[in-house]
Amino acid sequence: MKRNRGFLKILPIATAAAFSTLLVQAQTTAISKKITVKGSVEFIDPNRENTIILYRDQMSGKAKAVDSVKVNEQNKSFIFQVKQDHPGSYYINAMGWDRAYFWSDANVTVNMRGYDTARYKIKIEHYNYVEGSMDNNFINLYQQIAQLDYRRMVDEYNEQYYAAQHKEKDSAWITYLKKTPRYDSLRVDTKKRMDVLLKVYEGRPVLLYALKSSTGTESSEKYESALQSLDKLIKKYPWLTEAKEAKQKIFTNREMALKIKPGKPVPSISYPDVNGKLSGLEKYKGKYLLIDFWASWCGPCRQAIPKVKELYKQYQQDGFEVVSISIDDNKKAWQKAMEEENMPWDQLLSNNKDETMKQFQFSGVPTLYLIDPAGKIIKSYLGYSAESEADIQSILKNKTIAPAERGQSIPAMGF
Repeated sequence: MKRNRGFLKILPIATAAAFSTLLVQAQTTAISKKITVKGSVEFIDPNRENTIILYRDQMSGKAKAVDSVKVNEQNKSFIFQVKQDHPGSYYINAMGWDRAYFWSDANVTVNMRGYDTARYKIKIEHYNYVEGSMDNNFINLYQQIAQLDYRRMVDEYNEQYYAAQHKEKDSAWITYLKKTPRYDSLRVDTKKRMDVLLKVYEGRPVLLYALKSSTGTESSEKYESALQSLDKLIKKYPWLTEAKEAKQKIFTNREMALKIKPGKPVPSISYPDVNGKLSGLEKYKGKYLLIDFWASWCGPCRQAIPKVKELYKQYQQDGFEVVSISIDDNKKAWQKAMEEENMPWDQLLSNNKDETMKQFQFSGVPTLYLIDPAGKIIKSYLGYSAESEADIQSILKNKTIAPAERGQSIPAMGF
């Protein structure tokens, strides 16, 4: 027994020394490594050619397509051989309907649903668990938290919407929702889960995946925290070039965000309307204007339209206008959605989605900007909620104008 106790005292020292040596090596160099990415899709689109595309995230711009493969009813499997000089963040795009994200420090395997077989199709990605390394599990957990947050957000919005629709017949439902505080709000609940996850993986290179969404100016606290984390990664992993690119992205986005903060003039734009004629925002000078960035495939965007219609009907006579700017890639889908929604205000289609999202610093829709009669930004809203609606109504009733270039911070833009 004494020998065993002595052995146990020596082993941790040797192990720690060996681990320290490996850690130093990992900090100074990235091992060139070839990994295998394999998987399958359960369903394919029977009406078109189906392609699986592998992308690598880039902090300095759009994700880069690395490889692709065709799948069909007879062969729904895919395999990619990836050669890289250091690990990074990748994702698999299955026919434009489904995605799976992973960290490339080991071979990975994933089985995806693929095509949405529901009668009414909505492009909400399924949760796909990717078998890989322990670092890869960070992305598994991060994705699960984010997707559950999105689904709960949709559920809460629907609940509020339908409760309000039935308040004349039965007000108990809407009264309960308004007066009963939740244990945690959705935002707080998600933040608590994310904070624990980030703490567990603090100092690991895969943390870069989470910092993608911090490359904006949502708040000074989040901004400074992201920079501190990136500086640690840059020092610890000199080979992690994406960390340096992400840091530069933060500075670039901050500079862009400062140009569209409350009190600043709304950027000058020129987008095609339903007839293909270029149109801007100059004609709305002298009126309050709500700019609604949306897309045909965005469920919350479509659900918000009836509420915006009510707002428009109520305040149009008082000098209030709305313009919808779509970030759809598919013009036919945009036109179909416009016909279905029958919106009584001007419709524009961004001719460069990425540039539009960069210029107005948003990564999700619906995003709305409220502009005063002088053409200056009063506020921006991420999503259309009961709170944002009440705020817009208050501004219109009180004829509030834009602040003196200070006030609300700009929501962070991810990529």
